[in-house]
Amino acid sequence: MTTPPQGVTVAYGAYLAGPVAHCMECHSPMGPQGPMTDPEHLGQGGFEFHGPWGTSIAANLTSHEDGLAGYSDAELKAMIAEGKRTDGSEMLPPMPYGYLVGMTPEDLDAVILYLRSLPPLPDA
Repeated sequence: MTTPPQGVTVAYGAYLAGPVAHCMECHSPMGPQGPMTDPEHLGQGGFEFHGPWGTSIAANLTSHEDGLAGYSDAELKAMIAEGKRTDGSEMLPPMPYGYLVGMTPEDLDAVILYLRSLPPLPDA
């Protein structure tokens, strides 16, 4: 993928959420050949992570009501960069909140713009 110009655009958000931060790799179900092999289900969630914290399941990042439809941009920014749910509780690992907190406001806006552009898909 060619690096798009930096800015609050869907293309730059896709770049950040894809090869840079790997959001889509974890938040998409496994295809027959592994992660990211089924573009029809991009961002649909459902991937399970098992660790000392228990089990966390990657959320649906599409614009479906099972996904991000009910969240404001501010709520999404808090979830991405701070690891806080809308009720203030901590989200589970392995999402790299310590790195994502360093994103600029514009980078977060680009990622959210991209996520909102994904076709709505129900939870995987």
